[in-house]
Parts: sequence; C-alpha cells; structure tokens
Amino acid sequence: MRRSVLTTALATVLATALPAPAHAASAPTAPAPPPDAWLAAQPARPSVSREQFYLLMPDRFANADPSNDRGGLSGDRYSTGYDPTDKNFYQGGDLKGIARRLDYIKGLGTTAIWLTPVFRNKTVLERGGKKTASYHGYAVTDFTSVDPHFGSERDLTDLISKAHAKGMKVYFDVITNHTADTVDYAEKKYGYRSKGAYPYLDASGRPFDDAEAMSKVDRDSFPYTPENTGEMVPEWLNDPTMYHNRGDSTFAGESALYGDFYGLDDLWTERPEVVQGMEKIYEKWVDDFDVDGFRVDTAKNVNMEFWTQWATALDAYAAKKGREDFFLFAEAFSADPAITAPYLTEGRLDGTLDFPLQSAIRNYASRGGPAGDLATVFAQDYRYTTDKTNAYSQVTFLGSHDMGRIGFFLKSDHPGA
Repeated sequence: MRRSVLTTALATVLATALPAPAHAASAPTAPAPPPDAWLAAQPARPSVSREQFYLLMPDRFANADPSNDRGGLSGDRYSTGYDPTDKNFYQGGDLKGIARRLDYIKGLGTTAIWLTPVFRNKTVLERGGKKTASYHGYAVTDFTSVDPHFGSERDLTDLISKAHAKGMKVYFDVITNHTADTVDYAEKKYGYRSKGAYPYLDASGRPFDDAEAMSKVDRDSFPYTPENTGEMVPEWLNDPTMYHNRGDSTFAGESALYGDFYGLDDLWTERPEVVQGMEKIYEKWVDDFDVDGFRVDTAKNVNMEFWTQWATALDAYAAKKGREDFFLFAEAFSADPAITAPYLTEGRLDGTLDFPLQSAIRNYASRGGPAGDLATVFAQDYRYTTDKTNAYSQVTFLGSHDMGRIGFFLKSDHPGA
C-alpha cells in the first residue's frame, strides 16, 4: 500500500511561570535538510505506519467506577455535568473502564489507542442559550490535571502501563489553539472584528501587526476589552492579553486563525509566551506519563510558525526522554494535500489525519465519483516527504468523532436506500 495502514475506529456510544511579555522572536525555521546519502539510507516506511489506531472517547466507552460519574461535584446536571439520559451530558465512562476492556480493544486488531482529551474541562458550557457538558474534553480549564469525571492521574498511569504490557501504544489528544470560554468582553458583543478594521494597539496606543513583530500590550490593545474569570491553570492562561480577543470565528479568511472556535477562547499563538507556555505544558505530560505521542487538535486554526517551534521542541524533548519514535499527528481539516502537507514540511509535525484520502474514498465508494480521485491523491504523496517523515505516516481513516462514521455517510449519501 502507498501509505500507512493506519485506521481510526470510533469508540463512542453513538457511538510555572513564564517570562515577562517580550518582543516576538524571529520566526523559527525548519532545520536544514540532511545529506542525500543519509536520506537514502533511511527506511522508506516509518515503523508507526503499521499501527492501527482505536479512537476512544473515555466518557462514552465503559464505566468501571460510578463514584466519579459526577466528577466530585454535587447538585443537578448543570452543576455536575452528569445526566446519563441525555447524550449532551456526561455518561459515566472513565479510564478504569478502558483499562478493564483492553483485551476487547486488542482483539479488534488495535495496536494504538488514541484518547480524546483527558484534561480537566469546564464542566458545563453555555452557547446560544443552550447548556451542554464538556464530556468530549475540548474545553480545557486545567492543562495540568486529569478531569475527575474520568478518574485520576494514577488511573491514567495504570491504563498506559497495562496497554503497553499488551503491546498497544497510547496517544493523547492535545489542544494548543484554544481554552475553555473563561474570557468575556466588557462590550458583551462577540461578532468577529478584523485586524484591518480593528488593529492591535501597543501599550502606548500605536497600531502594530502581530505577524511582523510583537509589542507590549494591555487590556485596551484589543478589538474587545477582555475580562478573565481566573479559572485557568497554569496561571499564565489567566492573563487576558494571551488571547486574540477578536470575537467568534466565521471559519473563513483571517478569522480562522484569530477567531474563537465556537466560543472557545482563541490563544494568541503568535506570542512567544504562548508558544513557550504550550511547550512546557506538554513537556510535563511527556515527563509524567509514558505516552507515545500526541494527536493535535485544530491545527489549521493555529499559525504555522507556532507548529515549527512547538513540534521541534516536543520532538527534541521526547527524544531526550528516550522516545525517539514519539509521533505527532495533526487534525488539518482539508481535502487538499497542498493544504495538509505543509504541516509536515513547514510545521515539522510527523503526519496529519488523511482528510484528502478520506474524501476521495467517500466520493468514489458512496457518491459515484471517479476512481481518478484516488489516483490524484496518491500522485501528491511527494508533498509529505521531509527528512523525518513521508506519506506513509499519514493517518488514514473513513470516519471520525468530528465528522461521523462511514456508515453515516453511506446513509446520508443514499437517503431511503
């Protein structure tokens, strides 16, 4: 096969202190390519390309410890997040439940488990007047601890140890683009405000372009006046000047990078303090847990320069800890290899979820599209080649928790069939 045999199975029930603000450092660059002779001596197919992933959302898999169903909280579902009668709230799945079902998971042919985020989340979110729980794990308030709805740090250590003993790797889903919604605006308005109409202002009130250089800022530097509730860990994330503060993303143009992702607070990843802070956060998880790699959420919503520095730092740190094969793969939601490949060649990540191949397979198998669509994807494999990775490291899949299962696509493409 031209690339990895990696597949992703959806397993849901549906299923520290940082330096003071500084001027931006020069944009990091990818290292110079090694000699041709060295490249020629490397195996064409990275070892990770033979892994078969099983995607697990802890809340929706197995409940082995009912005592953590409410995350140590008391009250109704809007306080605890728990309501097993409503799929929009926690159902009770936990890390102990996964550990007890490892033989089942391995029996499916699984060699690697991908866990959706296990970090402590804001228990209940409210958007558009509707309240839902953060059972999915993508609204983080504490990047340093396990969410008590899922168990404890000891439970996570135990799960990883038992998975490794059975020959399975464990990957964490991580987030650098945003945090939970803990920043509000004094204006109580949330529509996106562009850089052209509302440029950033330095502490003296002068406009500046953050893509060119970073200046000292204060609360008056932004299109909206930010107010933080102080809920975040580490503490530096309670500084509202570490966020873009431009309102909700429209998922088009500039706002895809600078806007809040469905209301979740968008980090100012162009700032060196944010890059360094996110490096320290995830280096600590590498320190504390024998994790085999990270799946990176919402990569397209973060500037490429961030990835170049962050991925290079994490690779080096993991290697220093003896994990030479630490694997970083990203969600770059696009069916165009010209868009997904730069996250490897420029961003220095090891792979991306193979949205181009997923789209071509669905088009051919379910929509009557031409087989040539597949050939077009394969013909662009060269785009992914770097000194450390290639197209074999693309994570192939047919469906996911973000978009739905392949069965859902087959049904929606053929209503009434």
